[in-house]
Amino acid sequence: MKEKLVKILSAVLGKEVSADKDISMQSEPLWDSIRHIEIIMTVEEEFNIAFATEDIPYLTSKSEIEQKLLELGL
Repeated sequence: MKEKLVKILSAVLGKEVSADKDISMQSEPLWDSIRHIEIIMTVEEEFNIAFATEDIPYLTSKSEIEQKLLELGL
């Protein structure tokens, strides 16, 4: 799951994302609000899940998305 998420983030942000380092909207200038929606939609599509609407504003880092995926049993 972590490798797949890293690939998604790398593809959407257009740069290599490290599996060992966290990345967030606050630390990555390329992760703007438009790309945030693209990241969320791509993760939902690739993992065949749907995040709760109220969770989406808080999924603003790789670690937060990973944690939510773990909570969803992935």
